[in-house]
Amino acid sequence: MTLNIAKHEISRGIEGGVYYFNLSDFPSISTDELKLIIAFIQYEKANNRVTEIICDNEQLLQIIKNAVSNPETVDKIRLSETADFVYHGTSIYSAKKILTSGKLLSAARVYGKTGEELAYEKRESLWNDPADFFEYIMFCNGDDMTGDYVVLSEKFPNEVDFENGNFDAGIRFYFRSDEITRHPGHVFDGYHPVKVRDEILLSEYLFACIVPEQYKESISDIVLPELLPKVHCLKQIGMKLYEWNDKVYSFIKSI
Repeated sequence: MTLNIAKHEISRGIEGGVYYFNLSDFPSISTDELKLIIAFIQYEKANNRVTEIICDNEQLLQIIKNAVSNPETVDKIRLSETADFVYHGTSIYSAKKILTSGKLLSAARVYGKTGEELAYEKRESLWNDPADFFEYIMFCNGDDMTGDYVVLSEKFPNEVDFENGNFDAGIRFYFRSDEITRHPGHVFDGYHPVKVRDEILLSEYLFACIVPEQYKESISDIVLPELLPKVHCLKQIGMKLYEWNDKVYSFIKSI
């Protein structure tokens, strides 16, 4: 994979085998950003991929190469102290299965297919993830809208409906960052805040599940008893995505 480091107009993202790594203060680089780059390259190496680093600033490129060659000089990668929560977003269809079984599963486990098979099927997707990504449950930061964009990408609403809040947001499964990073299957890949291989038992790790109110009736009789106190329904229709995102995260921090 190619690691393209610059001041990109877009936030960090992987498209077509290129990780567009956006520095907050290009050409300066923070220790946390170096940690992410090191974690990404180490993860790629563990999955038998060579990373090509592209950076137009030669001085910055040398700093990065030195850090990658001597990772012990940079503190061990960890979640930012400001990321108290992470979440995994799903469609209502998937959420019903999750709340009934009590488990979050990787896509490979859900579909009973290999990562290679799923990556091929999703090759035209905007996200264009590598095969091994499908073997993990992936998370975004608690106040990030990426989870909903992933869910909506399967059938994105038209512009008018999207602007007017006439769409169905995803169901969010929230976890405390410090707790999910104790899961034996967790890894840092320098792209996601954290991800977990194969499966997560919700009774042991789930902090809260946020469900748009329009789905309340459809899930009322299927949630496992031990998970019921952690499932919360909030009104979403009529809200722009960023308004919904702010509402959900404010609620998470309040409980």
